[in-house]
Amino acid sequence: MGDEVRVKPKVACYSMFHRFTTWWRALSVVLLSLATVTWPSAAHAGTTVSFNLVHQSTVARLSAKGSARFGVTLGLGRRPGVAVVQISLYSRIIERSQLTAIYDGAGASGASLATTGNFTLKCVTHGTAEFAVTVFTSSVHAEDSPCLSRPARLHLACVGAQCDGVYPLSYSVTKAGITTTEWSLLAIEATTPVRPLQLDLIESLDPSSLRASGASQRVLDAIARLGSFPLTLTADYRTLAAAELLNTPEGLAWRDALNKALVSPLHRAAASPPSNIDYAGLVSHGFPSQVSQQISLCTQLLQKVTGHYADGAVVLAGSPTMRDIRALTTAHVSEVVLPDTSLNPSPTTTLTWGAPFKISGTPGITALATDTPLQQLATNTSIGPGRRAALTLGTLAFLHFEAPNAPATRTVVMEVPVAKTSVAYLDALAEGLAHDPFTVASNLSPSFNSSLIATNGAPATRSTAASASWDWSPRNINTLTTLINQVNSFGQAVKSAPVIDGLDVGVASAQITGNATERQNLLNNASTALFAQLDNFTIDESPITLTGPGTALPITVLSHAQYPVTAVVHLITDRLSFPKGANITVTLKSVTTSIRVPTSNHLGSDLTLQVVVTSPNGQLVLARSAIQVRIAGNSLVGYLLTLASLLVLAYWWLRTYRRTTKGRHAK
Repeated sequence: MGDEVRVKPKVACYSMFHRFTTWWRALSVVLLSLATVTWPSAAHAGTTVSFNLVHQSTVARLSAKGSARFGVTLGLGRRPGVAVVQISLYSRIIERSQLTAIYDGAGASGASLATTGNFTLKCVTHGTAEFAVTVFTSSVHAEDSPCLSRPARLHLACVGAQCDGVYPLSYSVTKAGITTTEWSLLAIEATTPVRPLQLDLIESLDPSSLRASGASQRVLDAIARLGSFPLTLTADYRTLAAAELLNTPEGLAWRDALNKALVSPLHRAAASPPSNIDYAGLVSHGFPSQVSQQISLCTQLLQKVTGHYADGAVVLAGSPTMRDIRALTTAHVSEVVLPDTSLNPSPTTTLTWGAPFKISGTPGITALATDTPLQQLATNTSIGPGRRAALTLGTLAFLHFEAPNAPATRTVVMEVPVAKTSVAYLDALAEGLAHDPFTVASNLSPSFNSSLIATNGAPATRSTAASASWDWSPRNINTLTTLINQVNSFGQAVKSAPVIDGLDVGVASAQITGNATERQNLLNNASTALFAQLDNFTIDESPITLTGPGTALPITVLSHAQYPVTAVVHLITDRLSFPKGANITVTLKSVTTSIRVPTSNHLGSDLTLQVVVTSPNGQLVLARSAIQVRIAGNSLVGYLLTLASLLVLAYWWLRTYRRTTKGRHAK
């Protein structure tokens, strides 16, 4: 029995150890299997070479001998190693829809027209390699290629003007057996363009540019540096009003950058209210002055913040309708820029784009349409800024080749938010346009020339897409009416421009499209902002005692506002008279402002004085209070004491008189 006791534990231990090692071996097999399955992916992730097209000359000008060169800069990362490159040229673009596959990276369909074959980069410096590629149509002399293992050449089988056009270009880079490809565009210039396109670039500032103030400031700094590159800056009033209040170092730097961006005479400014303002609803419900306010808020705030003035054009966003555009005539607007997506059909989906036009039923307004596909390309952060600029310039060249012999100038309008603009993209675009024969940068003003309407086969008038009209409830109308009057009245009292500007912006921002409930919520928010300012003002309600007739009445108004306010103090009672008037104008400059008002004709002993502080026009109440006033000189006790004094005095006088009379008789 003892032996069995000694043996059994060994068997149990061995059994447990056996189960443990079996389990561990099984787990190891599973883990090894997983590692084996995922190893190719891991290996691929560790060795994949990412490269980017840092820069590319987008135009190749063929010489009389049929050859041209364009420069390329490839970024290969910190450890480029040995990089093998192949560049291929594909059939030229004939329809704009083909460009989408180039943007997306799917590339051109069909076989390539020409390829350089593989060559190795031998002059990689700080992760980048710069080299030139030759395009030739006949024979070409051998060039020295110190940076390449062999010359990079593309043979194009065409002659003269037959070569003109925009061609897809692929870059394939191979390292450690892994090949990656990026796509670009190359414009071939065999004949000199007769009439290049005009590119009207609009850089817009919306509230997001303040939330990303550092990045936006860098873009504004770049615009200031590109003083010879024409463009237009727009800013809606929400952005400008918020910037006006920014007294932090960052805010001051942002405003300074905006000011410097507008120093160049080639950099113009334009008004751009927030998107989807219900201009038609404002006019139809009796608020035409608010249409003008939408525009003037932008221009006035721009002048306050930067000292620069805006041009006459108004840049609209969202989906303005024909009724909205017609409503703008009440604000004497004559030039507008519209999103192409708001028109039916969108000009970018046709061949008749590029000319100014009238809106059906609104002959007093001339309009231009933006190019949404180009705008989307310019802000596509999945594409590196250098390649994005090359694609933009290539697209513009393609648009030129849609009608290379157009008799009149055609304009492309591209609006890009500053918050979504890359400095590198902007620099590359400006540099490319400076040497581009197909496109020239311009401002908006020349593009509105009435002589360009209906040129190149474009229609003289266009219509907006169908859009729903938005309802206004009676409460919306009443609230807005009251709010406008209150803010205007407060504006007469307030000496601080940023405060009143902020209130004006709140009222204007509530005028967007939407249902009645959404609009009412915005109106309520604007009212709350006004009431928050009114809460700064109160009246000291401490009881007052007047010691007698003619005593001055002391009134104290309290202000916690951080700005001076002009107000009128109204004293209301029928038991006191105020010889110098019951309405006293005061300026509230500190926490307490005291005034002393002469009084007369006291009636009674105690009274309740109504004190109301209003704006100068009397339409807005800043504070209201009821103060208890005690008139000590006119109290019942005072009357009794006075009467008793008179009686004592009379009694004393009478006794004195009688004694004096008796004395005389005795003599």
